[in-house]
Amino acid sequence: MEKLVEYSAIMENRENLYRFLGRLYKVEVDQALLDQLEGLCFPVECGEDELAAGYRLLAGYCQQLTGDPLTDLAVDYARVFLGAGIAGNEAAYPYESVYTSPKRLIMQEARDQVMAAYRAKGLSKLETLDVPEDHIALELEFMAYLCQETQQALSRRDWPAVATCLKEQRDFFVQHLLNWVPAFCADIEKYGETKFYKAVAKITKGYLRLERTLMEELIEEIVVEVGA
Repeated sequence: MEKLVEYSAIMENRENLYRFLGRLYKVEVDQALLDQLEGLCFPVECGEDELAAGYRLLAGYCQQLTGDPLTDLAVDYARVFLGAGIAGNEAAYPYESVYTSPKRLIMQEARDQVMAAYRAKGLSKLETLDVPEDHIALELEFMAYLCQETQQALSRRDWPAVATCLKEQRDFFVQHLLNWVPAFCADIEKYGETKFYKAVAKITKGYLRLERTLMEELIEEIVVEVGA
């Protein structure tokens, strides 16, 4: 019972962080999100140096807001993710296809692969969201969905299903996040002008490193539970 509670808490925390990161990348920061960020207590120690550095940078930014931060962040969002105002049309374009296709184009094989993964779970992109399916926000939200699915299996104490869910998480994570997001985050730090988006990049990179280790440990532990 103790392990069940622990695993459920881990899945809930992971789901929440994936949804949080997905929101940061999906659209510009609005007042509601800014108010939420100002009220958050960011972890001081989290087991990963870059993640901790990102939290410190974000906390510092939120504590020192001046002028018109929403406009500043909207301008930086357009600069970083849309290439607005950057010579040479360079930016941290938030699509897996850009980072995994030879000519750095959108709507390539990666988009088809993630769309198939979503459909296999009965999911589809909202018609109102006019971006390809391999947008970073949608991939992060899909990981959140997989964490939620794992929680449901845990609530049924269906350990074989939990093991299967975790392996699905790991496979999608390795094939569609770990393969391009670190380079994408490096570009955010390169093109971003606000500490906010530099912090988001650090948090994302650090969290992915932490996640890779955590998932392998969870899978190993759950396999023991299945065999018990």
